[in-house]
This record gives sequence, C-alpha cells and structure tokens, in this order.
Amino acid sequence: MKIKICVLTAMVALAIAIPASAEMSDYEKGVANGIKIGFFMGELHGKGQYSTESAQQFNGFLDQFYQFLSDSFKNNQTMIDEFMKPPLPVKATATVSSATYPDSSGRILGYPADAYYTAVGAGPGGVPENPGNAMGWV
Repeated sequence: MKIKICVLTAMVALAIAIPASAEMSDYEKGVANGIKIGFFMGELHGKGQYSTESAQQFNGFLDQFYQFLSDSFKNNQTMIDEFMKPPLPVKATATVSSATYPDSSGRILGYPADAYYTAVGAGPGGVPENPGNAMGWV
C-alpha cells in the first residue's frame, strides 16, 4: 500500500513539474501580456488621480490601449466597449515641488498627504526618481 502511495505521489509531482518547466504557449503569453498591460494602465489610472504627470501619461497611453483592444477583439464591439476608459481630467498645478508639500489642512492637491505620497512614490518635497517604481505592489 505504501508503495502505491509513493508511486502515485511521484506521478502527481511529475505531472505538475513538467508543464511548469515548459515554455509558455501562445495563449499563455497573450494572457500574461494582457495582465501586464492591465496592471500598467491600472497603476497609471490610480496615480493619475493624485499626479498631473501620471494623468497626462495615462491619457497618452489611451490611444495605444484602444489600438490593442481593437487588435485583440477585432469585430467584437461589445468587448471593446466594455474596456474603453475615458481620459482622466488633468488638474493644473503650479510646480511639482510645490505640489508635493501639504497645505495647512495636511492635504496635497485635495488628497490626504499619506495617500498622495503612497500613490506617486515620493516623500515630502521630493519626486520619485523612477515613477515606474511607484506602487510596485499593484
């Protein structure tokens, strides 16, 4: 009985290990690419609520995103419409450095300072060295 359990366990382990070590299929590559694009656009959309630069960057990528949707879903207008997003409003700010300091109520551009710093990845008075690293957990 113990031998059967050991053999069965080894077969299950091999069945799991062999596909995991194989190269991704075209379908898996497409899904992975879609997830990466979705996370990237989601991060820009989230940061765009706090940062004028991120809102402009999000709006700049919308055309490319719409082209990706058209290429992916071809004649399926229902799916294309489901993923269409309007551009973010771009708030006018004086300068990045003055915008990163909290006002007398502890807010930056109308948002709590902690939320702003979390979203843009910068500390008080600073700007992120690499904005792409901000909100890396998203």
